Amino acid sequence: MKRRFRALALFTFLTLCPFATLLCAQTTEPTAKPLASPKYDISQEVTLTATVSSVFSQATSETKILAGSHLILETSSGRIDASLGVFPIAGEGAPSISAGQHVQVTGVMKTVRNQCVLITRLVLIDGRTYKVRNEHGFLLMPVTRKGTANAEVQGERL
Repeated sequence: MKRRFRALALFTFLTLCPFATLLCAQTTEPTAKPLASPKYDISQEVTLTATVSSVFSQATSETKILAGSHLILETSSGRIDASLGVFPIAGEGAPSISAGQHVQVTGVMKTVRNQCVLITRLVLIDGRTYKVRNEHGFLLMPVTRKGTANAEVQGERL
């Protein structure tokens, strides 16, 4: 009799174990996780007109900045790192940007790795506007068209 009781108890225990986690899961109150703030909020965009002090076509470990192209801008409030992402600023067909040049950039200021960075969406250089990101902050790949007579080589003209 004892043997049957132990077997029955073991069988019942093993049968009910998988449901124990479901019972516990149902007793907790559902909590709504707050939505994470978007990485790029177009309502927080700023437009700066500044002088370029440095141009980085690629980030290096010594510069300690985000990967990709950067413009270091001199503004009345100080230096600002404008991240252009993968947007090429060197090479064939790329816009020529040099230190001392005046540019207008539009983007959102973010703190990345304890540094303030302007996540750039639009860059105005010599009267020509280049789209770096879309309205949601996603990087755009520059258009390269070969074989057309009047094709714009880099960027998108607005």
